[in-house]
Amino acid sequence: MSDPDDSAREVADLPDLRKVGSRRLLGIVLTLLLLSYIPPLAFGQSAGVYGAVMDVNGNPLSAVTVTIYDSSGSYVATTQTLLGGDFSVSLARGTYRLQLEKRGYEDKSITFNVPRDYGSIDLGDTVLDYGLKLSVTLTYLRVNCLSEVNIPMTVENRGSQDEPVQLSIRTPAGWTAGAYSGEDEVLNMTLSPGETQSLVLDVAIPYSSSGLYAVTLTASGSTIQECEVSFYVDKTDPQILTARYPISQATPGSTVAFDLAIKNVLTKRFTGLVSVVLPAGWTGSIVGEDGSGLYGISLDPGESVNAKVEADIPADEALGDREIAVYVEAGDFESSLQLGVVVVRGAPQPKLSTDTPYVDAYAGRTAGYSIDVENAGNAEGIVSINVTGLPAGYSWTIKDSAGNVLSKLYLKSGDSKTLSLTISVPPLAEPDIKSFTLEASVGEAVSRLSLGLGILGYYSISYVTQDFYLESTAGASGVFQVVVKNTGYSSLSNVELGTADVPSQFSVGVEPSVVLLLKPQESATFTLTVTTDADINAGDYYITLNVTADQSEISARSLHVYVKQSGEVAYIGAGIAIALAAALYLIYRKYGRR
Repeated sequence: MSDPDDSAREVADLPDLRKVGSRRLLGIVLTLLLLSYIPPLAFGQSAGVYGAVMDVNGNPLSAVTVTIYDSSGSYVATTQTLLGGDFSVSLARGTYRLQLEKRGYEDKSITFNVPRDYGSIDLGDTVLDYGLKLSVTLTYLRVNCLSEVNIPMTVENRGSQDEPVQLSIRTPAGWTAGAYSGEDEVLNMTLSPGETQSLVLDVAIPYSSSGLYAVTLTASGSTIQECEVSFYVDKTDPQILTARYPISQATPGSTVAFDLAIKNVLTKRFTGLVSVVLPAGWTGSIVGEDGSGLYGISLDPGESVNAKVEADIPADEALGDREIAVYVEAGDFESSLQLGVVVVRGAPQPKLSTDTPYVDAYAGRTAGYSIDVENAGNAEGIVSINVTGLPAGYSWTIKDSAGNVLSKLYLKSGDSKTLSLTISVPPLAEPDIKSFTLEASVGEAVSRLSLGLGILGYYSISYVTQDFYLESTAGASGVFQVVVKNTGYSSLSNVELGTADVPSQFSVGVEPSVVLLLKPQESATFTLTVTTDADINAGDYYITLNVTADQSEISARSLHVYVKQSGEVAYIGAGIAIALAAALYLIYRKYGRR
């Protein structure tokens, strides 16, 4: 017979059925019935262990394999959960490890202790997470229509078996979406245990969308996993049309123009109509790069063309702000661009420019400048040209491309002309740098251009003396003057007359030895004193003359010197000649008649 105390303890160990959930009631009842039929000797040899397995949403999991191992790791028993997720097993006193396994779910181990060989032990609810995991990094986005969104996503297998997975995406009408690995769309995959696949969810949002939408991503394997991404879509212009300068000023009676760029910023080709809406009374059109009218356009993604809006403003148009609207209309979208025109009372505005603000010129010559004159204002005008700051003696002229001399010119708004400015440099100008200003004015509007002029010295020296001939008597001195002139436009310094190739028995002196400064158009006289020895033979002799200065020199000239005998020598010669003639006469008389 059993011990009454043991029976009391047994009753005390039994679970209170009122506290047990209905989903495990059947399992508990079966366990109690089993224990009630165990013989008294066998009753003390094992305890009833029971529990339940659920998913992360609290739903019972059936057919979960429950494997029991003892503390040494040896296999003890195996069972499976019932429809309600319940399981039960009888175990003797000891420490055990319970292993739960089901395809599509994570494996889980539980270590527990059976403290006695009788009664029952409730392990409670055990939750198995899904083995297939689907996740996205962003779940709510605010985007513009016609945009394309890329969202990182991962698919992970946390189970212990290979997991075939099929991906599908549910989108709103007109939307397109796909899961991509690089440029390849992924529809199916097989994940090994522990493998994670990183993908990109690409979602394209059409122009017609506006408001709140949801895209659902589904991964179907042993279990089905879903992720939802919410999009709040703002209705915006796709900016097919752009203008770098969307606002312009113009005057009544003028033409205003805007440069446009039309670019397909979408992900697919579009074909549409191009139109322009002008203020009342205005005329104009949109023209392409070739100048012809532009009415329709078809562009591939990323392709663009340039165009121009031209509008004629009536001459009686009132002052104020006006708007021009340009539209591109395709089947599923419309893009517009607003252009602004400020109609103002016009005023010309001259503008001067040049690529050669500094020019060098020789004294006595001219310097030329190429000048661009532009009317940068918004009205026509007559532009006056003037030069200020030139020193006395300098003069200037302005000519157009046809060579006409002018001091005024007519320019329409936006027009420009190239003029030629000529500065005449005085002949006596010394080397220097002169600064002056070119002015263009229309009424109170003035443009000034600073210019520079470098004066280069022009050096030249010439002989005034033309006859280089001197007669001299042997043993006497002859004087010859050489006159030179500064025929350049700048002063010469250290002017000297040098001699070379002086014959023997000659001596030559030069006065002055140097002229320190010879100004332009002035002359200098050098006096040469030529002395010969008394016994020099009569005849022609030559002396080389060289005139030099620090800045210039002149070609060498030869001074022709004719030396004749002195008077005493001539008398002796004449006497000898008379005596010789008389001797010849006497000889002739004495012997000639024989």
